[in-house]
Amino acid sequence: MAAAFPSIPLVISGIITAAFGLLGLVEDVRGLPVWLRAGLQLVLGLAGAAALAVAGHQSFWVALVCGVLIAAYVNITNFMDGVNGISGMHGIVTGLSYAAVGGIVGVPWIAYFGLLVAAVFAAFLPWNLSRPGIFLGDVGSYALGASVSMLAVAALMIGVPILTVLAPVLIYLVDTMSTLIRRGRRGEPVLRPHRTHAYQRLTDTGLSHIQAALIVSAFTAASSLVGLSIIALAVNPLIVAVAMIVLSALYLALPRMRGNTIPRPTGYSLPPVDLDEAPIAQAYERPRVWAVVGASGFVGSALVRHLRSKGYEVRELAAPRLELDPETRDLESLTAAADSSPACGELATRIAGADVAVNAAGLAQPDSAGGADLYGANALLPAVFAVAARRAGVRTAIHISSAAVQGRRPVLDESIEASPFSYYSHSKALGERAFLKSGPDGGTPALLVIRATSVQGPGRRTTESFVRIARSPIASVAGTGAQPTVVSTIDGLVAFIAEVGTTATVTRKILLQPWEGHTAAGVLELAKGESPLRLPRWMCVALLSVARGVGRIVPEVAGAARRLELMWMGQDQRSSHAAAPDIDDRTLADIFDGVERRNEMQGPSNV
Repeated sequence: MAAAFPSIPLVISGIITAAFGLLGLVEDVRGLPVWLRAGLQLVLGLAGAAALAVAGHQSFWVALVCGVLIAAYVNITNFMDGVNGISGMHGIVTGLSYAAVGGIVGVPWIAYFGLLVAAVFAAFLPWNLSRPGIFLGDVGSYALGASVSMLAVAALMIGVPILTVLAPVLIYLVDTMSTLIRRGRRGEPVLRPHRTHAYQRLTDTGLSHIQAALIVSAFTAASSLVGLSIIALAVNPLIVAVAMIVLSALYLALPRMRGNTIPRPTGYSLPPVDLDEAPIAQAYERPRVWAVVGASGFVGSALVRHLRSKGYEVRELAAPRLELDPETRDLESLTAAADSSPACGELATRIAGADVAVNAAGLAQPDSAGGADLYGANALLPAVFAVAARRAGVRTAIHISSAAVQGRRPVLDESIEASPFSYYSHSKALGERAFLKSGPDGGTPALLVIRATSVQGPGRRTTESFVRIARSPIASVAGTGAQPTVVSTIDGLVAFIAEVGTTATVTRKILLQPWEGHTAAGVLELAKGESPLRLPRWMCVALLSVARGVGRIVPEVAGAARRLELMWMGQDQRSSHAAAPDIDDRTLADIFDGVERRNEMQGPSNV
């Protein structure tokens, strides 16, 4: 056993605990960006571990690893603070356990600090359990995590066996890590709120908060006693390890033993749909009246301007706000919900009399973590629109979707096949199926889906972001950069929509916006004004593989990873239509230059 620490580590541990508590208080009162909160947690964890390492004559690498562990355990206690009493009881049990460790190995300050932690949370516990109770909040859970992890790190640094150190925090670690691993393997976002921790599932079986908290505390106490047996009774560590594994397995099995099971994940699965590939005849004269749903949006407003410049009468319609459970996969239920929606009748009345109706509405949120509003706008609204168009008697209904539904396949095409990689792309793919399923078996309206590619235009946030990236040092391509890219112009898209709506015979129900001839390096050169950096293709492939792996766990990362992949690798496309001949003079270079001039005149955009 290493020599005992001087008493100053007791002060250090108190300061670090207070600092974490203050950080939690700021988070409770004002909130902090995730990156800033995580960064400050890491800084405080490293500071605490470094101070203990200096006092205990430990190496830099020990301090580095322990600093990360302190920050991690602070978050674990925050994750586990989900039922009344669980954190207060955890503070009592772990505090007493580490106090016993300090007493047995002869390090008084660890014993004193452990007793202090137990006393503080014992004093708080009655308030936490009363009705109405007082919650720990981030300030309490951060302080709990910091104090317990500082005790564990100190014990580890003075040579206490690792099993004894881990025993008091074992159940919290097992519950959190098993939950994170399970959610990651199932493709569920690990950072989104959920109720799949073992202690939460115990409450779902009918146990009260106090009963669930007592079960967690009982297992923690049992694990702590088993761990203490190594230093108190010289029990073989192998026997202790087996006992700790048995306790962990039994704890994790309790919810299932009480009848709670976790449903199989739906992920980004899509319902099958049969698509008739026969040509679609739009047997009518040149349309006179167009109705555009979502006319105030980026695509809708550009389409309205284009159609009016060609002499058409255009009705500008606002899109209804709808919500849909993100777990919905059954098209029959979805189309039935669309048919019975009050918004459907209202939309049909406003569309009536138009020759062509276009749904240009939706939520363009590639980084979305999912939600009822996203699926309402991108999956339910297309079905509502199709039913409304049928009731209104329009001749053609066009739904604007996104090429993102086909994901990262080498070549985009016009088949119904989709490979969604994010909640956004999944909601759009489900919307396509719902739209086509909600139409008539024959006759009018003719239902057409147009998949827009990476459309750029003035005032669009993604365009401004693209220009910033293109003119930054990270602008780069994989290999030569000669591969085609799906980057296109808003003028090209609206001209294509107008062409499709006025064509007598359309070859397919799903149409891909035609390629405008740009390459991965070419679009960056237009935005940057110079040639981008060329990176080894193998390096880009490796980095993208890592980014996609992270994106499976953190869906907010999936959209950013996909944009990086498009910049580096480009993507080919096969459209049955040549580029629309009626494109305005504004080119990508004009669009990018316009963004730069706007930024120079107005400063950074907040669009």
